[in-house]
Amino acid sequence: MGDTLNLEEEFIEYKDITLTIIETVKAEKYEKLDEIFAQRQLILDDMNKIDCSKEEMKKFYMQCEIENSEKVLAHEMKVRKDDLLKKIKQNGKKQIGMAGYNNISAKAVFLSKEI
Repeated sequence: MGDTLNLEEEFIEYKDITLTIIETVKAEKYEKLDEIFAQRQLILDDMNKIDCSKEEMKKFYMQCEIENSEKVLAHEMKVRKDDLLKKIKQNGKKQIGMAGYNNISAKAVFLSKEI
């Protein structure tokens, strides 16, 4: 009985940390993610040490709605990743444009001196 109580507590803590990760991603505080994911990994390690059946694990997994929170996390991370990729591409286009503009300016000065 004690193991099942510990397992339930671990699942609740796992869900809470997953929700914290979601909020951290939404707030774009990516520098904190490594530490939070490490905490979540410790909980997973503790869960693996608990002696219980797969049925008990599944019961608490479903009860704590872990699957839903994992889906929300995956979606948020995908959205943020896509946004960052768009920003990187836009920044790259701006740099190419500026380089082209700078080359035109340099050529115009060179041409005016020749004439």
